[in-house]
Amino acid sequence: MKDLTFDGEYGKFNVRVAVLVEHNNKLLTQNKNENHWLIGGRIHFGEDSNAAILREISEELCYNVSKKDSLKLNFICENFFMWDEIPCHEILFIYRLILSDDSELVNKDCFICGDNEQFIEKWIGFDELKNINLVPRFIPEYIRHREFKYFTVRNGKIIE
Repeated sequence: MKDLTFDGEYGKFNVRVAVLVEHNNKLLTQNKNENHWLIGGRIHFGEDSNAAILREISEELCYNVSKKDSLKLNFICENFFMWDEIPCHEILFIYRLILSDDSELVNKDCFICGDNEQFIEKWIGFDELKNINLVPRFIPEYIRHREFKYFTVRNGKIIE
């Protein structure tokens, strides 16, 4: 399917999903060369954000969300940033996945999903988030926000 991303005269527009995968005050991130990202990706045309996040979790973590896990839309962010000198405008649906204690992911410190050796999935303590290069950059500020919220980010600064 076609990703919801469009290149235009003035830059790039994306519609994406990401998930805060949490367990015991730790966040599961994707790591490459000391950079960390949330698990997620672009929504496909005709796909709703819930289906997209379930697909991304399956693809990137080799994990199917169980009934014991808690998955909810946490916030929507309108994000404006530069990527490789290209202006980007992104609508980002961020979900929160709180894993059950018996989830197969909670006992792995770091791992690679299937043949995807591009990224290593790694647990990072909430208190460590401000000390790493985590994208999107506003996540450490909002990691403990528990209620649904909408906000705008311009060049890494939150504008409410």
